[in-house]
Amino acid sequence: MATQINPSMTYYQPNPAAERKRKIGATLAGGLIGMNAYYLPVNKDIFVQRAFDITKEQTQAQIATLAKIAKEVDKKSITTESKMILQEMGLPEDVNAIAQKCIELDNNITDTYSVKNLKDKFKKNYDTFRKQPSLMDKTSNEAFRAVKKTKFKWGAGIGATIGLALSLLTSRE
Repeated sequence: MATQINPSMTYYQPNPAAERKRKIGATLAGGLIGMNAYYLPVNKDIFVQRAFDITKEQTQAQIATLAKIAKEVDKKSITTESKMILQEMGLPEDVNAIAQKCIELDNNITDTYSVKNLKDKFKKNYDTFRKQPSLMDKTSNEAFRAVKKTKFKWGAGIGATIGLALSLLTSRE
């Protein structure tokens, strides 16, 4: 009895290395395409929130530094660096004055009215910052960079995921 050969059947074995390379290539291509999200415009609300978050982090760092200096003043062993920081802030070597400054700084980032004013300031300056980046202060520059970096990372991740998904869909027979 003779065996019949079915011409519609494939007699080759898929190469797993080639399959893996195609998946990696599609993932990388998707990631590279997704990185273009970096160039999308920055949303005003996202910018304002990020600028406030940066301001809040900087203020909390100042409060922590002042708390450390207050301990040094209390022990009467102030370092030169601490003296320079107090001088820069215009504070005397007095624990009460340092505590008052800490309360003032904390109110700037926690008081509802102060937070609203700070966010309104960032909103008003948003268009100016976009049109003339040279007018940005340090906080605004960091906020724009942080938003762009986040878009870059999310774009690369989402693009890579879509590239991988498409390669998996096309690899099925």
